[in-house]
Amino acid sequence: MRLGSTLMLALMPLGVLSVVQTRDALGQVDATTLAGVGGAALQAVRSQIDVIKEAQISVRVLASVLSSAPSPGPDCVERVTALARELPQATLVAYIPLSGLMTCSSNGRVYDFKDEPRFQTLIEKPQPRVTYNPHGPVSGTAVIGVSHPVFDQSGVQSGVVAISLSYTSIAPNEYSDSLTLWRPDYLATFLSDGTLLLSSDPDAPPDRMIPVSVDLMDLSRIANHPTYLDDDGSGRRILSVVSVTDDLYLLSIWRRNAMSYLQQASAFTPYLLPVLTWIAALAVAGFASSRLVVRHVRALARTMGSYVSTRQRLMIPELSGAPTEIRRLHAAYEGLIRTIEQEEADLQNLLVDKDLLIREVNHRSGNSLQIIASIMRMYRREASDPKLRAVLDGLINRVIALSSTHTSLYTLSGQRDVAIDVVLLNVVKRLKEIHGVALGVATKRLQPIRMEAQAAVPLALALAEAVGCYFSLPGLGRDAVTVDLTESDSIIRLRIGGPVVPQFRPETTDGLLALPQRMMRQFAAQLFGTVSIHIDDGRATVELVFPRPKGT
Repeated sequence: MRLGSTLMLALMPLGVLSVVQTRDALGQVDATTLAGVGGAALQAVRSQIDVIKEAQISVRVLASVLSSAPSPGPDCVERVTALARELPQATLVAYIPLSGLMTCSSNGRVYDFKDEPRFQTLIEKPQPRVTYNPHGPVSGTAVIGVSHPVFDQSGVQSGVVAISLSYTSIAPNEYSDSLTLWRPDYLATFLSDGTLLLSSDPDAPPDRMIPVSVDLMDLSRIANHPTYLDDDGSGRRILSVVSVTDDLYLLSIWRRNAMSYLQQASAFTPYLLPVLTWIAALAVAGFASSRLVVRHVRALARTMGSYVSTRQRLMIPELSGAPTEIRRLHAAYEGLIRTIEQEEADLQNLLVDKDLLIREVNHRSGNSLQIIASIMRMYRREASDPKLRAVLDGLINRVIALSSTHTSLYTLSGQRDVAIDVVLLNVVKRLKEIHGVALGVATKRLQPIRMEAQAAVPLALALAEAVGCYFSLPGLGRDAVTVDLTESDSIIRLRIGGPVVPQFRPETTDGLLALPQRMMRQFAAQLFGTVSIHIDDGRATVELVFPRPKGT
């Protein structure tokens, strides 16, 4: 009843509403035409903008790749050549050091940019740039340059990666609105300082085509804001300026064709009474539904969205005047939120209890293994057989390595995954204490890698087997043993290098000496990986390669 009454009251001032709606409709046509003309011009340069964006991504990736190496090596030319093949629009892909002498380019050219002002600008402020050069120093043609600074491992700029894209002329298609057809009458490209580059009519100077009120040196102010030009007797025109890059603009003048009789008559259709009555009824129905129903639904949706994103509950004002169904929905929502919060609190308590239990298991496991190692030491002291004592020594070292792993897991627990590099570092430290190895014998280069705790035990035991074999040699010098842990493309590599020991010789296939190899292969199988041993120049390198476990 309230909605029907509101409609009846709204239809009374139909005459005033008709005039207002007609004026608004004509204004909307003009606004839509301006937006459509700007969109048509922008669509004409869309392909070139996409190429520029692709080039920006490519130079950023290439700069990151070159930053990982100490200095661009012989593979630099291969990289830029491969990138040039992927970007057919690129006339040049190159790495330019700070000296300015380009030797790494996709076309094999060598060029010295030392005295180029644009190059000096790139190295003065090391940041990604997109520039336009009407005369490329290498290609000699108009190019769009996309560059990115390259930094070495210490964070110091070492050079610039640049891609030169060939500049192509563009011509937008005709655009039609509800009344007439607009066609591009004049096209030109300008720099931000007002310098003319290319135009569709070289014989026509820009001053004759563009009104005096438009300053070519201030194109950035009117960029992406098309406007109508005053009629000078040649028909109504539209001026559109589109920003192609930070320094390059596309200017276009649009002229409309003469309107036919039917097109002129169609401009008066908003005055028709049935159409106005229908529009008025829709407008009033929309207002009434928004006032009575939609605003309450939107308020409820806002508080739901706020709770989902920020976990904050917003108060809904004036909900007492909402329909009964919406108030019931709000009451159900409040009850649901209270239930969720209670269940989340219970779940958090369970997670805390689970972490405490895992910490306690690791703690007790480490203590139990320490007791077992102590008992084995007692037996070793009483044993007189050298072979038996050697076997007990190996077992004691393995038990202590396993105890050190559980102790590290107890210290690092509290999260879903643990720092594997910290666990391995503690194992090496413990083995150095057992074997009495001096400081500086082992060099450790461990990347910070986090994985689930269940992967730490077999990896730590494999490390203990290899390092224990090296530490058993007397008279080890400085940096005699190296331990590297790296990850690349979800593949984790553990390399342990040192002097050649009998356990890692190719002919060692059975007996006690072959036991470390067999155990390491068993540990690698638990990680779904492989173990390989390489002997070169008097050094044996054990490499364990396995994929990162899923879900970590």
